[in-house]
Amino acid sequence: MNRLITLVCFFWATTAGAQTAWPDYMPGLSAGFSESPMAAVLPEGTTITQPAASLPADKARWSGLWAGWACWAALCNAKIAVERVTDTGATLAYAGSSAQSTINDRGEAQFVNDELVFRVKTGAKLVLRLRPSGEMEFSIWKPDTELITTGLLTQKPVDDHTRTVERVPTPWTENGKPQTLEMVVYRPIGAGPFPTLVMNHGSTGSGDKPERFTSTWTNPDLARVFARKGWLVLYPQRRGRGQSDGLYDEGFELNRSRYSCDPALTLPGMERALADLDVVMAHVLTRSDVDATRLLMGGVSRGGILSSVYAGTRPNPLLGVLNFVGGWVSDRCSQAEAVNAVSFKRAAAFGKPVLWLYGDKDPFYSLRHSRFNFDAFLAAGGKGSFVTYPAPTGQNGHAIHAYPGIWQAAVNDYLQQAVPSR
Repeated sequence: MNRLITLVCFFWATTAGAQTAWPDYMPGLSAGFSESPMAAVLPEGTTITQPAASLPADKARWSGLWAGWACWAALCNAKIAVERVTDTGATLAYAGSSAQSTINDRGEAQFVNDELVFRVKTGAKLVLRLRPSGEMEFSIWKPDTELITTGLLTQKPVDDHTRTVERVPTPWTENGKPQTLEMVVYRPIGAGPFPTLVMNHGSTGSGDKPERFTSTWTNPDLARVFARKGWLVLYPQRRGRGQSDGLYDEGFELNRSRYSCDPALTLPGMERALADLDVVMAHVLTRSDVDATRLLMGGVSRGGILSSVYAGTRPNPLLGVLNFVGGWVSDRCSQAEAVNAVSFKRAAAFGKPVLWLYGDKDPFYSLRHSRFNFDAFLAAGGKGSFVTYPAPTGQNGHAIHAYPGIWQAAVNDYLQQAVPSR
């Protein structure tokens, strides 16, 4: 992959030994859909040759077409065709794509210590491992000891849920054209209605990179966890975010150079986001696949505090809220408490328990600041629990939402208490 793709991928420093130093989170990866809007396309003429009958089974099992995802938040689509396998290696075709770039390549790969190793034309090293269960773990290194990206490929269809993109109507127009909002839908197999989780995205860091506004945000790891429990998971994109229509305007400086720390500017941005969420929820409650008696809302960062404030300020059928590392402005802002703590006080009127999930070493919301917000929430009459976790290996605490192994036990306990079983 070229430099554009690496901008959205994991970076890890590690040392390669006799066998590649595999990241410790790899066993927790699961097969699923890529979030890339661009499909990976293998080199023209890619052909799978049936392995020779004399080839050992541990080598023959590499043969075939493998497809899946790679990069942070599954933002890259990846495909590998192991075309012809021998005792020592294989002819391999590779393709990767993201919203920014695509690449494909073909060449000879070698077996090294139970791994299949291929040198991509960019100079990066592609390393593959097969799990006993049949999936292919995927990693790219450049130089050989710097991990660029990881992913998981499979030869099996993802048949326990589907992923689609829909448009949500709004009452707004722009230049006479009706505006709609993009919504990514993860649906379990079956007709429903399903218990439903509406997950809200956060900001884009400091708000000073407009190119990030048009990236559709989902959390595929969380979506897979819930969809495999039989939940419908919805990821609405607010105005001006992802492929939604309209202007992204959730609390900028007057010159729109970055997000503002001034409550007079940033709090009206929250109200605009709440108006978007009003439209989304009105749509959600009309859907035949939604069980409105088993409805949760959640979000990450700005999405976490937004979900909490929505629950506390609107009549709604929500049973609970999942607040992942929530806050509206960074605690580095001089007036952060006048925005975050004040907003969480509004959330207290929800009256039902809210699950607060936070990570250590979060560059936006320190645990001290977030605990202060939680105490303000409780003092205003809010109910809930505040759970903290160490930062994931190689990441900061703001990224805990992407690692179900960290928070899944706490969420399972919360679901048992908050959501009636059928």
